[in-house]
Amino acid sequence: LKPCLGFSRSPPFPQDGMAKAQVPGYAPFVSGAVAAVVELSLMQPLDVVKTRMHLQGVGVRSGDNFGGTAAALRGIHTAEGFRGLWRGFVPGLCVVIPRRGFKFLFFDGFVSVLWSGDRSTVPFSRSMLAGGLAGAAEACVITPIECVKIAMQSGKAAASQTGMFAFASSMARAGGASALYSGLAATVTKHSAHSCMYFAAFHETKKLSPTPTTPTQTVCLNLGAGFVAGCAAATANNPFDVVKTRQQVGAASGVPGHVAAQEFAGHRRSLARWAIELVQTEGPAALYKGYVAKIARLGPGSAIIFAVYEQVLAFF
Repeated sequence: LKPCLGFSRSPPFPQDGMAKAQVPGYAPFVSGAVAAVVELSLMQPLDVVKTRMHLQGVGVRSGDNFGGTAAALRGIHTAEGFRGLWRGFVPGLCVVIPRRGFKFLFFDGFVSVLWSGDRSTVPFSRSMLAGGLAGAAEACVITPIECVKIAMQSGKAAASQTGMFAFASSMARAGGASALYSGLAATVTKHSAHSCMYFAAFHETKKLSPTPTTPTQTVCLNLGAGFVAGCAAATANNPFDVVKTRQQVGAASGVPGHVAAQEFAGHRRSLARWAIELVQTEGPAALYKGYVAKIARLGPGSAIIFAVYEQVLAFF
């Protein structure tokens, strides 16, 4: 992946008719990281809601049993205050900065290996493959911080008086370093599925759209294509995300007062076993818990990410 390691190269998706400006190899990482910070700063409450809804259902004693996304937002705010909707924001930033940064950086590198032609004509299948490989590589990097983020978001007031490092220390003391890699297979699968659709849907939407002729049209196209990409990615990854959340929350059982973690710590199951049991007990819809909250976050959130990414990349 030499183009990712400091060599100059062209942006991932140049506009049709534009010359390919050469940018530093680190530019995709920086642009993705900046876009991620902007997106999470606006969308964090919906991420908390999604996590809480993944942890409710048949037989879950510690679940909130919210009736929907709006009810969850109201319920968390009422019970835990404004701060409740921002639980896990710091580890969330620690996740999204490398996650989005490496996602774009790895994708840029894998596309370079898989396609030597014009970036605006990358075949759908190559774009999907590059995205899937980028997602898997990114997941291996961010899983420990993802575990801490899930632990903090799923903890309610009694369990959430400690900070990010206290959570991580409690998890490592109780389960060893491997606790921070709980749900690794589900995380890799989730991010692979996500990135397969994320980049391919964005690229295809841009190819099928009229060529923009003004900066405003370019921003609008990136927003629209990003929205489509986010919805496609959310639909593809939600089943794996539900399982990942349930596997990772149990790793926080050493955190005092973390009721959900203590309940799920006794449920050690593989990705496939969790998925099968959820379908058997609650039906196929169980794999789409928190889907509305995820779409509400990833649709607009991805529109923001791609629009900001392209704008920041243009500065290099």
